[in-house]
Amino acid sequence: MNVHWSPHAESLLDNIVIGIATELSVDDGLHWEGKLRAAATGIGEFPFAGPTVPAECFHTIPSNADRLRQIIVKPYRIVYETVGDEVHILSIRHSRMLVTMDDAVWS
Repeated sequence: MNVHWSPHAESLLDNIVIGIATELSVDDGLHWEGKLRAAATGIGEFPFAGPTVPAECFHTIPSNADRLRQIIVKPYRIVYETVGDEVHILSIRHSRMLVTMDDAVWS
């Protein structure tokens, strides 16, 4: 399956990379960007391998919660859904953060 990132997910990833680069180093930021992008790309090969996002991980449970899956790349959670023959990366956040409504839709 083809993997596509939502603008929201791209923005969240950019913020993660900038934060790591600021706190640690540019090399560390780029390392994490590569690691997270590679993990997201890998979802395309086995899109149903990731479990659904548990109800307790949502701030408010969205209507499409049953379609939302996740992979954990410690300490981050990548939230995605499959649509036809595509995987949509919807969000990437620290795994201790709750999934918001913005994280559950293509935006």
